Amino acid sequence: MTGEDLTGPATGRTVERTVALASGALGRALGQPVDLGGSDRSHVLRCSVGDGVADGTVIVKRFLDGRDGFLRETLGLAALDRTPDLLAADHEHGLLVMSDLGDHPTLADLLLGDDRTAAWAGARTWAHALGDLSGRSRAAVPELCRRFAASGVEPWDATADLRTGVDRLCEVAAGQGGVDRGAVEAELAAVRDLLDPGDDHAVVTPSDTCPDNAVLAPDGWQFLDLEGTDVVHAALVAVYAVLPFPTCWCVYDPPPGLTDELFAEFTQGLAAHAPQLVAEPAWSRAVAHACAVYVVLVTGWLLDGALEGRPSVGPPGRSPSYRQLVASRWRWAALHLRPVMPALSDAFRLAALWAAETWGVDAESTGYPSFSA
Repeated sequence: MTGEDLTGPATGRTVERTVALASGALGRALGQPVDLGGSDRSHVLRCSVGDGVADGTVIVKRFLDGRDGFLRETLGLAALDRTPDLLAADHEHGLLVMSDLGDHPTLADLLLGDDRTAAWAGARTWAHALGDLSGRSRAAVPELCRRFAASGVEPWDATADLRTGVDRLCEVAAGQGGVDRGAVEAELAAVRDLLDPGDDHAVVTPSDTCPDNAVLAPDGWQFLDLEGTDVVHAALVAVYAVLPFPTCWCVYDPPPGLTDELFAEFTQGLAAHAPQLVAEPAWSRAVAHACAVYVVLVTGWLLDGALEGRPSVGPPGRSPSYRQLVASRWRWAALHLRPVMPALSDAFRLAALWAAETWGVDAESTGYPSFSA
């Protein structure tokens, strides 16, 4: 990276420099940059190519936080279908130039809109597309693992985060009575294989497969934001259809029956390429275990924000509060995990009771706007 300050919002000088670097990488003059936001980790611009009419536009993404995200997205774009085309890369400056998919609705737009039919149908086709993406990716697993190793990219290790999540969960649940910490630890130890899937259950995932990172283009769903690309157990991807959306801000209570359909669609999409992965009862049990893993992780990640009473996990007015999200995850886990992980389910039940008594109405969640109209 250069010595320029890339830690804050995009400034005129930063944008000008980014456009110049992208032009050099692409070998074409770019102009008319439009700031699309990004995050603390990246700046994202839409730029015109040439005159911006005949030659269209491209997306420029410049990474601000080390090289890991840049390398993961570069490798993910090469490994996964239904993602933008990688047009150019500047490894020295951590910059990518990608095809522009256009201004089409995201799944978040549908879920937060007012058209129930469009939201339900969109969610179902999104889940199928995600399963299909996961199944198709299996052929890329060996090469991606080799390129990760060659690039020094470390696979995701959730062990430390899981330990923190268990500590926080038991800390909260203890306020409502006894927590069998040993039984909770034993149940989680039994799902460690999810974090090291081996070749039999591995798929490539963009990781952050959230509603705002899926665009409904004319030819179907396209997946964006691949800076977390990794090789994981397929069940950890299926969780996005079941909870749904374990690492996302667009999280409200789904209507009855929706997640059952999403899970069925995801499974069907995956089964078209890897039927051995979805053999029952092992498949449903693995997905339940994966849900448990993510709810424990969310507890560790978000509890401090919930204790502080932070009002919005994502964009204000479009996402729940930290307390709403954490409490809703605890309630879900207490209800759904009892058949497979009774000790952990009981800890979540106690945590949900604590949240209801401590936070009151702040712990109550609501449904998606599209299904509430």
